[in-house]
Amino acid sequence: MKRYKVRHYRSRIYNPVRGKIIKGVLIAVIVASLFAIGWFAYEPLMTAINEKNKEIIEQDPVPEKPQEPAYEPVEVEFLEKETVAVAVPEEFLYDSTEFYGFLKALDEEVTAVVIDMKTKSGTITYNSDQVSVLAAGAAHENAVDLDTRIRTARNLGFDIIARIYAFEDSTAPYNANDMAIRYESEDGILWLDDSVDNGGKPWLNPYSDTAQKYILDVVYDAVDFEVDAILLEGIRFPENDGMEYAYFGVTAEEVSREEILLQFAKRIYSSVVITDTNIVIGFDSYSFISGSDIYGGNPLSLSADGFSPVIDIDDFIGRKISDDFYFKKLPKDLTEVFAKIYESLGNTEGLDMLPVLDFEGFTKEETAGILSFLEEKGATGYILLYNEAYFTGIPEEPEVPAEPVNPNPNQPAAPVQPTQPAQPTQPAQPSEPEEPEKEPEITQGDDGFDWVDESPGIKDLLP
Repeated sequence: MKRYKVRHYRSRIYNPVRGKIIKGVLIAVIVASLFAIGWFAYEPLMTAINEKNKEIIEQDPVPEKPQEPAYEPVEVEFLEKETVAVAVPEEFLYDSTEFYGFLKALDEEVTAVVIDMKTKSGTITYNSDQVSVLAAGAAHENAVDLDTRIRTARNLGFDIIARIYAFEDSTAPYNANDMAIRYESEDGILWLDDSVDNGGKPWLNPYSDTAQKYILDVVYDAVDFEVDAILLEGIRFPENDGMEYAYFGVTAEEVSREEILLQFAKRIYSSVVITDTNIVIGFDSYSFISGSDIYGGNPLSLSADGFSPVIDIDDFIGRKISDDFYFKKLPKDLTEVFAKIYESLGNTEGLDMLPVLDFEGFTKEETAGILSFLEEKGATGYILLYNEAYFTGIPEEPEVPAEPVNPNPNQPAAPVQPTQPAQPTQPAQPSEPEEPEKEPEITQGDDGFDWVDESPGIKDLLP
């Protein structure tokens, strides 16, 4: 028989098995009681909780639906737009009233205007604080408030293209010798692209760092004016039989024309690339297509956002460019000759092209096919060199006022008094003949050319 361990516990014998049974029964009873309480209390408890949540919800304000952010139009880059631009003629630029009237008279299709900041002759049209610009002494005597001009144009809905001529400049070389092309040596006189009698002009030297910095400073001014694009023309060398006498400096012995222009264009582009202003390189299409060396290579390889070949159809008529490109006279369909010119520029696919068109003497009807051709070729638009015949928006001449009508037809009009014949005037007394100016002294140089001394002390080459 199994023995039980006898433990004295308050005068009772403790049986461990019996204790475990009692403990288990008590636990089961307690669990059952809790379950029963929870079962019967669940429904009123949840009802109370739901009522309380409902009360809280009714007291709290209904949250407003978050408003969607207002639509903000995405700004389109200038060269991604369809642009029809017109160059503002010089006679309309320097007078604010004339400028405003010119803009108001443009056709509705015009979306941008070209404003000269540095002209083909080298004139600076605005006031600049740049040291190099001031040193060049090229500011126009009636320099315009360009900021106001730009604001006026923008208020009328136009984009702004600033045109800057680079090395084609006949003004600054007279005031800054280190910028200019010299004759034969660094100490030589100014080199001119023709004789004095034929209107020969000096040029800025593309190899001159001073000249490059001068142009770059004008570009910086254009960026400060927040123009949409800069049309940079005149990135070229002169074209003349006397180029063998042009001295460009020692750098020209090591760096080719093509390379120096590539370096300059890259210098301009890298200085502007982080801004919102586009750089567009302009070049003369006839000179390029005819094989001239003024660009040293292909201007379409210069660093830029876009390109503007300057196309004047008249330049090509009567001139043989190639065996299959010769028009003795203008054809009826101008698109035929224009297409040949444009295709002769080379591969323009993938480039943003904004041609500069000279339509002087042509009507819209005659050039409509050309504009459609450009659109088919993917051009981003075009720039028109202004001529009155092309635009219908030019204000008409004021009408001559009609003769006043007699308000009372029964009463005859007052008779017209005869005018007295004009008295003959005394013949003008002959003026004293002016003393002829002293002819400049002409001497012959070792090269067989004649030299002439001018009053400023600058000798000019005469053929």
